[in-house]
Amino acid sequence: MNKEYIEAKLKELGIDDNYSILDDGSIDVYGTVDISFKNLKVIPVRFRSVKGDFNCSNNQLESLKGSPLSVGVSFFCHGNRLPTLEGAPQSVGKAFICSNNILESLEGVPETVSGTFNCSGNRLFSLEGGPQSVNGTFDCTNNNLATLEGIPEYVRQVLYCTGNNIPGDIIMKHKTMSSFLIISDEDK
Repeated sequence: MNKEYIEAKLKELGIDDNYSILDDGSIDVYGTVDISFKNLKVIPVRFRSVKGDFNCSNNQLESLKGSPLSVGVSFFCHGNRLPTLEGAPQSVGKAFICSNNILESLEGVPETVSGTFNCSGNRLFSLEGGPQSVNGTFDCTNNNLATLEGIPEYVRQVLYCTGNNIPGDIIMKHKTMSSFLIISDEDK
């Protein structure tokens, strides 16, 4: 992609200034990128870093190709058609929200999330590959989970897992082994 093409695409997306185009064609943005509700099937340019939020939610994305490698604040990709999180940022300053997609795996997310992690409303059968440390809440409600294998080692606030098919004995085992609060269907 040449510089003129990239600049035209950024303008179409509502990103008019406060960015740099690097020699390899990737883009650093020194503020927030909000490309939500634009009916996108792909992210049309390749971001490298975004200092603020990166919001590509409520589109028709089937891939995160083009997403930044790092996001200074929060990353939002909820409400798309994502079957995988391949291409997701590996560094997020605060929240990571990937709810309401068609995810069957959490592979591709950062190992540490400094705020909330929300993967609710997907098709997850396992939490394997998810973050190992969440410095906020972890919401995996309304998936196809039958186990809590792969839950983070650390959750600062609460892990929500209602609306799944997790047997009570598995919930109790994890509640006694975890240092954080787990809210399940048994708590209703």
